[in-house]
Amino acid sequence: MDPEFTRVLIRVVILGGVIGVIGAAVLFFAVRAFLRGEFRATVLVAALLAFVLVCCIVLLRLSIAP
Repeated sequence: MDPEFTRVLIRVVILGGVIGVIGAAVLFFAVRAFLRGEFRATVLVAALLAFVLVCCIVLLRLSIAP
């Protein structure tokens, strides 16, 4: 296996894991807020969607080797 591919793959997997953990934490707090009927839940879900979209763009950029 090409060493460059391995390096890029490890970066993408690590960043993907971090994104997953952050996303799970935000969803946890959003669900708790939804159960209480707070408006903050909508803001949390919107922020999570924006965060995931930005991270997808970053991961796409990292997956394209320079």
